[in-house]
Amino acid sequence: MKLNSLSDIFERRLLRIPDYQRGYAWKEHQVEDFWEDILQLESDRIHYTGVITLEPVRPNLYQRWEKDLWLIEGVGFRPFYVVDGQQRLTTSMILLQAILESVPKDAELNYQSIASIRKQFIFFEADNKLQQSFIFGYEKDNPSDEYMKTKIFGEYSGSNQYVETLYTRNLSFAKKYFKDQLAGLSVDEIALIYKKLTQKLKFNLYEIDEEIDVFVTFETMNNRGKPLTSLELLKNRLIYLSTLFKDNEGREQLRVNINDAWKTMYEYLGKNPDVPLSDNLFLRNHWTMYFKYTRRKGDDYIKFLLDEKFNARNVTHPKSSDETLKIEEISDYVRSLQQSIVYWFYMHNPYYAQSSELTESQKLWLDRLERLSFRSFKPLILSAFVSKQDPVMVTKLLGAAERYNFTLFNLSQRRSNTGDTEFFSMSRDLLVGSKSIQDVVYALGQWVKRYYDPAKFLSHIEEKYELDRDGFYHWDGVRYFLYEHEQWLRNKGKQATSKLSWDVLRSNKKDHVTLEHIFPQTPDDEYWVDRFGHLDEQEQRYLTHSLGNLLPLSRSKNASLQNDSFPLKVNNGSGVGYYNGSVSENEVAQSPEWRPEEIFNRGLTLLEFMEQRWNIELGNTDFKNRLLHTNNIRCCSESEQHAGVSNPEESGFLDNASEISL
Repeated sequence: MKLNSLSDIFERRLLRIPDYQRGYAWKEHQVEDFWEDILQLESDRIHYTGVITLEPVRPNLYQRWEKDLWLIEGVGFRPFYVVDGQQRLTTSMILLQAILESVPKDAELNYQSIASIRKQFIFFEADNKLQQSFIFGYEKDNPSDEYMKTKIFGEYSGSNQYVETLYTRNLSFAKKYFKDQLAGLSVDEIALIYKKLTQKLKFNLYEIDEEIDVFVTFETMNNRGKPLTSLELLKNRLIYLSTLFKDNEGREQLRVNINDAWKTMYEYLGKNPDVPLSDNLFLRNHWTMYFKYTRRKGDDYIKFLLDEKFNARNVTHPKSSDETLKIEEISDYVRSLQQSIVYWFYMHNPYYAQSSELTESQKLWLDRLERLSFRSFKPLILSAFVSKQDPVMVTKLLGAAERYNFTLFNLSQRRSNTGDTEFFSMSRDLLVGSKSIQDVVYALGQWVKRYYDPAKFLSHIEEKYELDRDGFYHWDGVRYFLYEHEQWLRNKGKQATSKLSWDVLRSNKKDHVTLEHIFPQTPDDEYWVDRFGHLDEQEQRYLTHSLGNLLPLSRSKNASLQNDSFPLKVNNGSGVGYYNGSVSENEVAQSPEWRPEEIFNRGLTLLEFMEQRWNIELGNTDFKNRLLHTNNIRCCSESEQHAGVSNPEESGFLDNASEISL
């Protein structure tokens, strides 16, 4: 078979990426490989680049392309869908555009003017300047269509309305990458790149027969190491199924709805460019909520969706009436996906652009769950939002979920899958109305009552001291707990801003600490020897890693400074110290000394806050003393009285925590 160059492929062809295709999925690795292929290619040789598969567009479809009909019926261009190879073609077009933008407008590349190159590959304009068409691009309804025209090709498209998605960011990255690579090259060097791109890269070109099932073909094709995601496969399958309802007048509208839904999903999956969301995680959690949950693992959700639920057999010749797939069922599922992705985004980005979708209390609890971990509650919470439950009860559900996760997993050290099956099933029950949100919140409270066990928390901390030797310092809940305590102190003091950043607190920068031992691990300074020298090595270790001796820092601190004396830690004389840090640091800075009794008293204060904040009981002072590992240490007896903690509920910080614990 004859190999075709890019110039051959674009010979009087109009190329569109159809609506069932994914957007531009290549990332840095694939783009770099493409560039290196061209760069390393000798000018007198060719490079086989892969397969391009095209599907002729039927007249009843291209008749809708109002802006392109003049080029098809008047000039004689043949319209095609790009079924396979769109990633390579799109990359070629981005590089071509970058080339044209990297040379003077009056330059010539291989005896071609910039205007003639644009007319051949990108933008064809009639002599009268009235009719204009893009030679290569996406179908109109694809969310990347406007972005490709305006931001990549740099043309005015009419509406100039584009939506940024994960795919459009890939387009933007590729163009910037190519422009950066071309920036240091001369016009002659760029002309050589252009020649290699348009003449020396060779493709196998296939025009598939109309009898071939293009949807099935698309599902089985491979795109140079970038297989289709589950969300992409599902979109293709649903569009394919829409074509099978031949006698149903709603099939065209269903296809429009599918495209709209996927446009929305890709918009919200990539809405926060700093933290793009996983399409697979969204699809799996939605499946758990929307369909009856099973214990099957792995890729069970996509196997169910493609192999069992949304397949051609269930439309054309179902095995039983129960398996019959109706167009309304597909439509309802698509609508649910589109509605759910908005809430899914704000579940993970509660404070993004001050969303009006959530109440302030909901934002607070969602932020806590994001820091602590949602664990198995995502489908249940998603269900509460999608089913439009009472906002006050949704807030209680969020608080109950946070309490459940902290008390059962961070304190009681229960197995990580405790309650999973029940809560997954509840998400479906809540969605369809067979269980009320009041029932769900009550059930969570009962689970805590049944499985919370402070003795297991004590055993876990003892194990940390025996095995890790680091006690509370390596307790998996210590940073979350101390951050919550910091926020309570800030709220209690009515401080508007917080100096303690969660991102800083959880960071693990080499040779720096964000969680400090006030009494240091290496207490060589005379200050520490004078106050702790009477204790043996084990007693000192117990106190070093006791909860009351751990302090969250508002800024990362060099590890070598941890051994400073307490007065220097409070204020080093250079404007840095506890006195100028987080609220927790300010509180510790008020203490004139740091001795064993200060560690003990602060530890008890923190444990009392824990009891109030999560509405639990840890035990009497003796139990807390054992938990803190301050028992039997001189100057840390029960006779040492401490001031205690103000009731956290008085500050309003707990946000209905007592009500949540039903």
